[in-house]
Amino acid sequence: METDDSGRGIVDAIGKKGHRVSGYQIVDDDVGDIQKAVISGLETSDAVIITGGTGITSRDVTIEAVRGIADYEMTGFGHVFALISFQKIGTSAIMSRSTAFIVKRKPVFCLPGSPSGSMLAVSELILDQIDHIHHELGR
Repeated sequence: METDDSGRGIVDAIGKKGHRVSGYQIVDDDVGDIQKAVISGLETSDAVIITGGTGITSRDVTIEAVRGIADYEMTGFGHVFALISFQKIGTSAIMSRSTAFIVKRKPVFCLPGSPSGSMLAVSELILDQIDHIHHELGR
């Protein structure tokens, strides 16, 4: 976690809003490893937040990994995140594939690896809507 500025920032932001972080891990860019980590994380928490692997390089496999175990995608998350990203950083926002899924009736958010991008999603979308998302999912 010492070199994971995005992960550290997310953990801090979640704690400041009064939510509890039940786990944290760094996972290789491997579809199977990502899927195992998500399933494991959902066993002890009400949501999973992933940073990294949402770009356009060949090693960016987070979206494909989570899509493979998802019940469905929350496409609105990606649309709104793209809009607010565009407002903050301009046209570079088109290179992010950030999105969210529902896996086992719990939200899984796939965010960019950059600290500014991941914190934008957490502070302006996730923490603002997580209680409503859980309500809609019957949690």
